[in-house]
Amino acid sequence: NLTFKTASLWGAQYEAKILKKDHDIVIIDTPPKIESDARPSIEAADLVLIPVSASHVDFWATGAIADIAKQADKKILIQINRSNQRSKLINKTKDFIKDLKLLSTKTIIGNRQIYNSSMGEGKTAVEKQKKGYAVEEMKNLSEQILLELN
Repeated sequence: NLTFKTASLWGAQYEAKILKKDHDIVIIDTPPKIESDARPSIEAADLVLIPVSASHVDFWATGAIADIAKQADKKILIQINRSNQRSKLINKTKDFIKDLKLLSTKTIIGNRQIYNSSMGEGKTAVEKQKKGYAVEEMKNLSEQILLELN
């Protein structure tokens, strides 16, 4: 049973509490914002999944969000996202995550056109494509998230 809600960032805590009454898993997807805007969503979370691409700009933003999640004593997973596994920055990205002393997911989400095209149709890559790298990436990511939550 899926329920979708929209809320301001400050309303995320309230909506999450309501949704937790009827759902086993509540996902709050926030835009990349300054740290103070992310705090209410982080405080409502059981797990904070932080996507980071192989980019120095993302490293800067990730560190600030990770600090807030650590202060809130939340489980944190870093997800390497929209990245080419053969990129020269992948190893720097992995080193950056190690320096933060945080766990990362085992799956690197590739920079695949299927993600962008399916979003434009209001679908997920898994809905649009039954087989392929994107489907495997999402399956592996969701399995790891469920393991972390249990």
